Amino acid sequence: MGALALQAAGAAVACPVDSTPRGTGTVLTIQGAGPTPGALTAADLMSLPTTTLTQRQSVSSNQGAGTERSVTFSGHLLRELLLNAGLGGPTDRGARASVIEVVATDGYRALFSWGELFNTPIGDQVLVITQQDGKPLNPDAGPVSLRSLADLRPGPRHVRNLCGVVVRRSTGG
Repeated sequence: MGALALQAAGAAVACPVDSTPRGTGTVLTIQGAGPTPGALTAADLMSLPTTTLTQRQSVSSNQGAGTERSVTFSGHLLRELLLNAGLGGPTDRGARASVIEVVATDGYRALFSWGELFNTPIGDQVLVITQQDGKPLNPDAGPVSLRSLADLRPGPRHVRNLCGVVVRRSTGG
């Protein structure tokens, strides 16, 4: 628990979608989900229920034969963080056309639709990660990162140093 807070305090990088330096204790901001933006600290994240998911990953060897290993990720479902921040769930018709953008400190971005997170099994595996294999993330991965573990190609929606989530609601009718 303390390691997450220490890593968060050590990084004073601003997030491209807000001006709050990470050194202020804010680990993740969520904008557009509710009436006001939310700022989550490491302590806030640690107080929330945790989800743990295990993924099998292939590891290549120099001899060409690959092996598999299990990697355990712990953190919070993105869908649950959005609900806690005020985004409507399956009964909120106005939220159904929303697009959710996740942003890293270096500007890398990935997108999810409301439907993916709230109306498909993918939402059960989009995780804001605070630990890998029972340990805090290493500094190049964040204090938090995000992975969509259900994706066939996990790279495009693996966001290291996750700092912001922006809900973009449709303005059309």
